[in-house]
Amino acid sequence: MRTSKLVWLLLAAATVASAQPAGRVVVPYPPGGSIDTMARVIAGKLAEATGRSFVVENRAGAAGAIGSASVKGGPIDGSLVLIAPDSNISVYPATVTKPAYAPLEDFVAIAHTGDYRIALTVHPSVPAQDLKSFVAWTKSQPDAVGYGTAGAGTNLHFYGVLFAQVSGANMKHVPYRGSGPAVIDLIAGHIPAVMLPFGSQLANFKAGRLRMLAQTGENRAASAPDVPSFKELGYPMLAFPGWYGIFAPAATPAELVNRYNDVIVKAIRTPEVRERMRAVELEPREMSAPEFQAFVKADTERWASIIKASGFTPGTE
Repeated sequence: MRTSKLVWLLLAAATVASAQPAGRVVVPYPPGGSIDTMARVIAGKLAEATGRSFVVENRAGAAGAIGSASVKGGPIDGSLVLIAPDSNISVYPATVTKPAYAPLEDFVAIAHTGDYRIALTVHPSVPAQDLKSFVAWTKSQPDAVGYGTAGAGTNLHFYGVLFAQVSGANMKHVPYRGSGPAVIDLIAGHIPAVMLPFGSQLANFKAGRLRMLAQTGENRAASAPDVPSFKELGYPMLAFPGWYGIFAPAATPAELVNRYNDVIVKAIRTPEVRERMRAVELEPREMSAPEFQAFVKADTERWASIIKASGFTPGTE
């Protein structure tokens, strides 16, 4: 009888566990790309640590604002987390007059999940072999030279604005609905330049379909050592990367936030995850949850200053 009772209890526990709704890792962009890769890594590691299955939910739209806003006010039991880039956290509040969410109030920062470089890239037909000659070429054009990005109000947009301001380049922003369409138009020659994540352009660069002039890393990337950094070319103000991070709805208990941070940090230390990050040109940076929260606050203040100085007029959404 005792054995039968134990078996019954174990079966009951298994039934309860299987009935538990799956957790969600929200990605505010379509499937594919480095942020989606990291979302699937994190979902797997959280599932291993908690015994709860986690699914990746891609909720694209409005340059990431729709998916990000969907996490606001969500459950605080650890079943819902958001993976988002700095564009949707640090940059967003300064780009709209009526934000759908307030990142510092509506979310709690859990863990940093990788830095990414951003590159200024041109079509091979552009008669500029380096950054200096590109700036000179833009100044010689009767109209401003368009540079494509993944959308208005993204960090990519303002990297371009900042570069134009400090270099004097005659450039204008051309927003696209994501990095993919911008790269396609660049390769086709429909637009002369883009400011996009380095990793999303690397394969086409190596195939000779486009020319990278500079990237935002502190130094050169091992995967493309011929591409200089903005810093070494005299633009140290552009030597800061973009980043991805994991967030939960505000009021998620600190013990749970710290536990998830520990799971993610330990995962990023493993050779398996490091290799997956290298494959999409992400560089790890280890932080505790409080350190990451402070980092996000400081980054938000920095971007607010950059955006204000750019003269950008915020939209309504």
